[in-house]
Parts: sequence; C-alpha cells; structure tokens
Amino acid sequence: MPGPILATANLSKRYGKRLAVDNLSLEIEQGEIFGFLGPNGSGKTTTIRMLLSLIKPSGGEVFCFGEPISKNYPRYLGKIGALVEKADFYLNLSALTNLKMLARLHENVDEARCREVLALVGLDDRRNDAVKTYSHGMQQRLGIAQAILHRPQLLILDEPSTGLDPQGMHEIRGMILGLVRQEGMTVFLSSHLLNEVEQICTSMAVLNEGKLLVSGPVKQFLSAEAATLTELQAQPPEQVRQVLAGLPFVTEIDDRQGGLRFRVAYDQRPKVLQALTAAGVEVFSMHPVSNLEDYFLSLFGSKEMAG
Repeated sequence: MPGPILATANLSKRYGKRLAVDNLSLEIEQGEIFGFLGPNGSGKTTTIRMLLSLIKPSGGEVFCFGEPISKNYPRYLGKIGALVEKADFYLNLSALTNLKMLARLHENVDEARCREVLALVGLDDRRNDAVKTYSHGMQQRLGIAQAILHRPQLLILDEPSTGLDPQGMHEIRGMILGLVRQEGMTVFLSSHLLNEVEQICTSMAVLNEGKLLVSGPVKQFLSAEAATLTELQAQPPEQVRQVLAGLPFVTEIDDRQGGLRFRVAYDQRPKVLQALTAAGVEVFSMHPVSNLEDYFLSLFGSKEMAG
C-alpha cells in the first residue's frame, strides 16, 4: 500500500518567543480532500508556507510522495499546485493571456490546456475578457485554474472561499469536487468555515494555537455528538421553550432560526414529544443533528469557527 502523498513530522515554526506551529504531525492519503481547520491565527497559513517551502521550518520535516522536500524541492514543486490567500494577475490582460504566459513556466502546457482549465473552473466563456472585469469569486476561480495548469497531483488551497458570498462559496466547493473527480487530484484545503469542510472533505485536522487538537475522518467527528443534539421546529415558540425548560433531562436550549436546539439522551426523546403534545404544542419536526459546528463548540467553547 502506498504511503501518504503529503506528511509532516514534528513540524514547528518559531518567531522569536512565539511558537506559531508546534510539533505538527499529519498524514494526507492520495485521493483525499483533507480539511485543515482552525480559528484565524491558529497557524494554518504558516503551516502551508512551510509545506510549499516558502519559509523554512524551525524544526521537523515535510514529506511529499514519501520524500523529504528539503532534499528534493524542485522535484516536489513540479507535482503540486497551490493558491495561498489570493492570486495576482495582469488585470488589463485576459484570463487566457494570463494563463498562456504562466504556461511558459511549465513543460507540456499549451493553449489547449489553458482552455481546458478555464472550462474546469467555469470561466471559458469569459476567457477573452480582461481580468479587471472579473468579480472576486471569478478571480479566485482563475487562481485555482493557474494552480492546476501543470496537472499537479496535489493541490493546496489556503482559504479559497474568503470574501465570497454564499453563491461563490457554493461554486468553489463544487469546483473542488469536480477537480478531484476529473483530474484525480488530492486536495489539502485550509479553512475556518465548518460548513465548507463538512460538505466536501473526507478527512480533517484541527489546529489551535499551533498545536494539533484532533485528526481523522470527517465522519468520525460528525457522529461524535449525534446522539445528544436535537433540533426542534414547533409552535408557539414561547410555549415550546417553557416546556423544554421544565424537563430536567433537557439541557443547553438554544434558539435557532426557525426553531430550537437542545441536548437530550436518545431514549428520552419520546418523553420530549409527549410533554410537548400534552401542552398543546404543534410539533412540525424533531430530529438529531450531527454537524461540525456542534463538535467544534465542544472543542473551543465558542462560535468563533461557526461561520
């Protein structure tokens, strides 16, 4: 069985007295969409810069395709693509012209490939328009196009949805899934958006203050709290809350748009329904909730990553 496509071993980065990344060890298998999560300032971008050899680690090592990148940097670089924060382009030139200029840096990348990647990111119909006429979301998609121009096996994306509206975020997520299917890439996705990771990632790691908190398959974390968190839609809301507050086995009642969330043991849920019905409450739905927001609130105790 082949080893991980990307790995870190005790990777660290120190700036003076501050340890930005602290003995980070990760493994990303081929074909994964790996979510790299953490609050802003947790060390995610610093880690990515070390993965790309943009900065040198203070300790530890990065391995790509089983080889330490410190000894095989040029060979490693040709197999990856990356978008760190935002891409820069010649704004007065068209998207196609920008990509054709970048294609000169790579072997076996012609105009047909430039057209192909523009189609993959949904920009082929705007290929001859100046980049300055592009929206922020379109420029992000063009940034991903340039990152995959040379057919990399590994794609590293640093917060690709930053600054996008919900529609733009949806398009970026769909595009990442399409790249995995059509190009066979492995994706390392840094994000602080829980919803983004929950929808498309297969595995993930959580970083906080430079330290790895947890790592593993996304499904493992989605099921961790599913037995206790419940979402309820019922009317009238004031009476619903009063009934729930009077049940000793119901805790952490939280108002949500369109309903309430609370914690209750699985075998106590029928009693919740019985109490609501007896009070004359109209119940529309009650179901368990299993999502990363709940899991992360248990880790961080706040909603700083629930965007």
